[in-house]
Amino acid sequence: MHNPALGSVGRTFICSVVFVDIVEYTKKTVAKQVAQRGWFNGMLAEALQGISQEDRIVIDAGDGAAICLLGDPEEAVFITNALRVAIAEHAYPEFALRMGINLGPVKMAKDIHGQPNIIGDGINVAQRVMSFAQPNQILVSRSYYDIVSRISDEYERLFRYQGEHKDKHVRSHQVYEVMVRGPGDAPSAPERDLPRCRRRAAHARG
Repeated sequence: MHNPALGSVGRTFICSVVFVDIVEYTKKTVAKQVAQRGWFNGMLAEALQGISQEDRIVIDAGDGAAICLLGDPEEAVFITNALRVAIAEHAYPEFALRMGINLGPVKMAKDIHGQPNIIGDGINVAQRVMSFAQPNQILVSRSYYDIVSRISDEYERLFRYQGEHKDKHVRSHQVYEVMVRGPGDAPSAPERDLPRCRRRAAHARG
């Protein structure tokens, strides 16, 4: 179904935002950066296969990406877990990701090339939550946790409280870690909601 929000420049709305970066990307040689960016792009493309292009915007962040999701909020967990399982599956050398998820307000805009872009507190907080994560760890904001943990008891059990952190602007953030690591830990959901996560996780566990 077409989502009119994607064509509404200047409109503010609430959505899930995933922010991912490659750990220590800027410290690597150009050759390693090119290789790792290629690995990341391939993994992200597979993780997003089950999400309609009309329900997402992917922004290149140089050393990673920001993904704005306009559909079900739990899709952010499935996407980030698919990335984490892909890392374990492929064992890329010297390659790890940090991942943060937030639910908050964003505004549709255009970049300098006239392409869709997102700005606002929703993406800013996702980036700051990501900055608190350890390599291959997924952290979520309190606002995201408050919504997704209420979907079901299974979803509530996905999260573990990690305390309060302050960013460089001295703003406090309560964060939760996503504990799902495979199909045995994943919540019940229709196959259309877990098209890649379950298959990847099952393969990784062997």
